[in-house]
Amino acid sequence: FMFEVYFGLLIFLGYMVYDTQEIIERAHHGDMDYIKHALTLFTDFVAVLVRILVIMLKNASDKSEEKKRKKRS
Repeated sequence: FMFEVYFGLLIFLGYMVYDTQEIIERAHHGDMDYIKHALTLFTDFVAVLVRILVIMLKNASDKSEEKKRKKRS
C-alpha cells in the first residue's frame, strides 16, 4: 500500500513539473489564460497534498500503535 502512495506522489510531482513547463511554453507562444493555468496547477497541488496527508496519517498511526505496544510490555 505505501509503495502505491509514494509512487502516486512521485507521479503527481512529475505532473506538476510537466504542467509548469507546458504553461511556460504556452505563455511564450501567447496563451495568457492565467485562470486555466492556475486551475491546472491547483488540481496537481491538491493531488500531491492528499498523498502527503495519507503518508503523514499512516506514519502517525504507526507511531501510536508502537507506543501502545511499549505500554503493554
